[in-house]
Amino acid sequence: MKIRGREVTPFFISVIAAIAVTVTAIIFAVSCNGGKINFKASFYFVCYAVADNSVSAGSISTAVTNYGGAGYVIEYDNKFYVTVSCYYEKTDAYSVCESLKKRQLDCEVLEVITGDYRLETPSSGNSAQLYLNNLNVLYSLSTLAYECANAIDRGDYGQTQVLGVISNVENGLKSLLNSNTDNCFSPSVRALIGDCGAIKDGYIYSKDLRRLQIAIADAIINAKLY
Repeated sequence: MKIRGREVTPFFISVIAAIAVTVTAIIFAVSCNGGKINFKASFYFVCYAVADNSVSAGSISTAVTNYGGAGYVIEYDNKFYVTVSCYYEKTDAYSVCESLKKRQLDCEVLEVITGDYRLETPSSGNSAQLYLNNLNVLYSLSTLAYECANAIDRGDYGQTQVLGVISNVENGLKSLLNSNTDNCFSPSVRALIGDCGAIKDGYIYSKDLRRLQIAIADAIINAKLY
């Protein structure tokens, strides 16, 4: 198969697995202040391509997924990025990106550091503290999926262990949904629960966990609070 006119071979997994470290979830700063919430966390996405629209991004995504990458499409700053993997340390992301470039793939690193989230008046039954807790939980669940993907690549986890991790992520999301009935987090949390169910239907690969990880990160990055 060719991606952007270049012949590629199944190497994504071996390159991504080279950075198989255990991450400790660290939130640099969190606070509530008037009309905003400050939640600072860093994400470093290794991206294969930037697309003009969701249709072209989707076609590239399929090829990336076929070769072991996450293939998740993130819309950020009015651009569409086809992700291969996501890291919490800049050096890890750039190391993988450079390895892919040496194999003639046009990759780049998208750095996203969250900060202030504008907070409209929370709807009844919600609060700034609840939303801050939501972001914290989502971040922790994203790192759980990341660690599981690494464990698969190292050969540490079999399918039974992987299913256990996905169930833990799913249960965490369901708890969030119970705490956030019909507010700004509900649609994305419901979608993520659906993603967990879809992953469990068949053999599970590390790319499936990386896709889930990035989907959760996407929910954090693009959260609109009201």
